[in-house]
Amino acid sequence: MSPGVIARATKAVTAHVKELKGKSSSNSGSSGSNNNCNGSSSCKPEYGPIKSRDNIPSDMIHNFSTNTTYKRGKLLGKGGFAQCYELIDCNTNIVYAGKIIPHSRIAKGNQKQKILREIELHRNLKHKHVVEFHSYFEDSDNVYIILENCSRKSLVHVLKNRKCLQEQEVRYYIRQLIDGVKYIHKNKIIHRDLKLGNMFLNKDMQVKIGDFGLATTVNHEGEKKMTVCGTPNYIAPEVLSKKGHSYEADIWAIGCILYALLVGRPPFQTSTLVETYFRITANTYTIPANISPAAEKLISRCLHALPSMRPSLDEIAADEFFTCGYIPKSLPSTVCLSAPKFPDHPKPARPMSYADLENQVDNVKVITNALHNRKADWEVTAQKQEHKPAIRETDCDNLVPTSSNNRHFDLSSFSLNATVLLEVLESCIESPIKETISEDHISSIHLNSQDVVWVTKWVDYTNKYGFGFQLSDNSIGVFFNDTSRIVIAPDQRLIQYNDVTGKESRYPIDCVPPKLEKKKKLLLLFARYMDEYLIKGGEFTDYSVLTDSPMSGLYLKKWFRTPRAILMYLSNGTLQVNVLSDHTKIIISCNQNNYFVTYIDKRRLAHTYSVVSIMKNSCQPELKERLQFTHNMLEHLINSEGESI
Repeated sequence: MSPGVIARATKAVTAHVKELKGKSSSNSGSSGSNNNCNGSSSCKPEYGPIKSRDNIPSDMIHNFSTNTTYKRGKLLGKGGFAQCYELIDCNTNIVYAGKIIPHSRIAKGNQKQKILREIELHRNLKHKHVVEFHSYFEDSDNVYIILENCSRKSLVHVLKNRKCLQEQEVRYYIRQLIDGVKYIHKNKIIHRDLKLGNMFLNKDMQVKIGDFGLATTVNHEGEKKMTVCGTPNYIAPEVLSKKGHSYEADIWAIGCILYALLVGRPPFQTSTLVETYFRITANTYTIPANISPAAEKLISRCLHALPSMRPSLDEIAADEFFTCGYIPKSLPSTVCLSAPKFPDHPKPARPMSYADLENQVDNVKVITNALHNRKADWEVTAQKQEHKPAIRETDCDNLVPTSSNNRHFDLSSFSLNATVLLEVLESCIESPIKETISEDHISSIHLNSQDVVWVTKWVDYTNKYGFGFQLSDNSIGVFFNDTSRIVIAPDQRLIQYNDVTGKESRYPIDCVPPKLEKKKKLLLLFARYMDEYLIKGGEFTDYSVLTDSPMSGLYLKKWFRTPRAILMYLSNGTLQVNVLSDHTKIIISCNQNNYFVTYIDKRRLAHTYSVVSIMKNSCQPELKERLQFTHNMLEHLINSEGESI
């Protein structure tokens, strides 16, 4: 890359850093604590308490100008200044999305003026593909913006559940996006933050463009805006260079959205903000071979480095990608979780692993139907803003553990990610509590030792090095403070290293490169400490592990602690929560297209239940209480880290 490109990208990062919407979390663990500490120990929380009453508005909110009272419902999402809650009009029972901004958060500088400008721009927009603005009012504590509630979340949720979409679906969404942006531009407004997270979906699966916080008005023809703003993965090069930008920046963002829906990630996404801006500035991206020629051509046109060479919205709508391909008139809500089946029209190639859920086993259908039939209280969760200054996203393939004997399940058709886990937990929690349950209705089932891999030992030494862990397959690893991970295989012959970008490398134990020697030594020290001083956290019936088994590929992806518990999230999507006071544990896993809940009780004995049986027949209060607590922990992790964890 030329020095000029590097200089421009570095300058762009400096100019844009103040516009970022969030901050990265940093580890600040305690000194040498481990999985044998009790509830009274000095375990310091990683992220603070799970539930905070700070800045939570009152349960009943009154708009005196219209004499309307709203009942505050569940939290839908959080942004830079605001929290978004479900608000129910007490007179009509209509559910809205209420954007609530504390006055204390917008007291400095021109922050209040920015909010009022957003309101002024949005309130005058009336279009079927724009989130409807309902009302706005203030009281002594907050500013309230009442908006249309989009109960099917957003396209970012769809993509995270599906990994990538079929071209027929993409045509359906992009065509509606084009209609909405065309209307916005007709009103002389540049959105400047078009992205998957701002493409909301209503109950009828119609696209609704939202979040006008960065939008601006074009005051005269040919006017160029100079402010550097937007979400890193979608920012046009002319915005970064501060040479002036206009409507064409939104065309660039549409190209990024088109690419992301087809491929599964934005075109310029990397592990760091600087590298992302390098690629945007140099117009460097690759299009996978499975993308059709028509889609590739349209993406290239929208992502042209010169704004004047990008197509207009009318030209995009008339492109062969739309005119020569099938566009469904509507989509069912089931596409949020599974691929739809279309009529026999020519289909573009796509990876065979993204199979339709209809082709899977009956247990998947039971879970899918149960999730679809649940009440709208989990469907109305709004998209949390993409806010991290450093873009770090693990590749979808890393969610599937590797194994030489292929014993592990294939998650490609029904991804086990944090949002789906949250919904599965909610389904279990909502089943009625039963004090006594017949063993015929819900009973513990037997899984092979390889089917549920979990954390049996851990030690928190993040005040110096990192977090050590041992898995039930006897592999041992360390999550270092720099977010890199190192794991040694059960047979002690192979080491796997994932750097801070997630890139994986494997080495024989005696052939580790010099730069990793220190981390290898620390890994062996952690391993020796856990072997000598810690006991296993529980036992499965007839549990046995082959100590010469090969590297499974699993590692600890995320973790955090509170005074009450510790959450550990593995790279294959397995979630584990250990309650520190009584040493009970909840493990949520997936195997052979079915979800399982494993409960390790106070006697350190493990009991495994299928999620299907819990949803149908409920479970005892002791287990349900811990499932609720696990749900709260996971919800906190998602709120802190974002949903792409």
